[in-house]
Amino acid sequence: MRVEEAVEYLKNISGTNIEFNEDDFVEFDVEDGGIAIAVDGSSVRLFDAYTFSVYARRVGWVKASEEKLLYKNKGELKIDYIFGENADAVNDGRREEEELEIAKKFTDNLVMIDGCANIKEKNVVGVSKKSGMKIGNAPLLFVAKKYGDKIKPGKRWYYQMNDGVYAVKFHPYSKFAFRVDYYGDDAKEVFSKIASFCSDISCLGYPYPLAEVHKMVKIDADEADYLRYSILHGAVRRGISMDELENLFYDYHEYMEG
Repeated sequence: MRVEEAVEYLKNISGTNIEFNEDDFVEFDVEDGGIAIAVDGSSVRLFDAYTFSVYARRVGWVKASEEKLLYKNKGELKIDYIFGENADAVNDGRREEEELEIAKKFTDNLVMIDGCANIKEKNVVGVSKKSGMKIGNAPLLFVAKKYGDKIKPGKRWYYQMNDGVYAVKFHPYSKFAFRVDYYGDDAKEVFSKIASFCSDISCLGYPYPLAEVHKMVKIDADEADYLRYSILHGAVRRGISMDELENLFYDYHEYMEG
């Protein structure tokens, strides 16, 4: 595919026109959300030996009211060795399990998890920035947002994309709608409560506690480099030569690409 063809393809996707039932877009108001818990995790692959990979992973949570954070728990930084070809998927699964384990402790409150929460726990809601669901070749979330803003301008609304899966616009002036996973029968009430956490100008339309916990647990490039350095130098102190470590982890593609 050439550049011109790629551009044409994007134009066709963005111009996708689907007929929706207007009644399926449900308007809702903001309500007092009380106290909420936000849970998120971060991980990075430190080394890849192809037969196994080394990951760093951290899962944390915050407690928040509408106005401010009340408590932060950054979570323990874990180093994990995962064997097999599907190491990334295994690591993601372990991180999701750790997030859910925390969420289950707080179900007397509203609990928000970053990502698709394919779970049926009381008061646990997954909020995702993206969705893999599609209609034709177009992302369903993108098309629903485009149509919802036409029929509900300046409003909060939600649209059920699948069983327990919604497109939700939490603030009238947000540029974005989000995928929300929730399997309770009180979706409108829950979305109204989440909306009370979505007025922070720095992330308008997105629950600010999720934004805060994301920043808190993120393993950035500097931290990842420090962990790599610590593991390698610890191995050298234990008698493993740098030549052995280089042969174990070195990617020759990096050498060829400079």
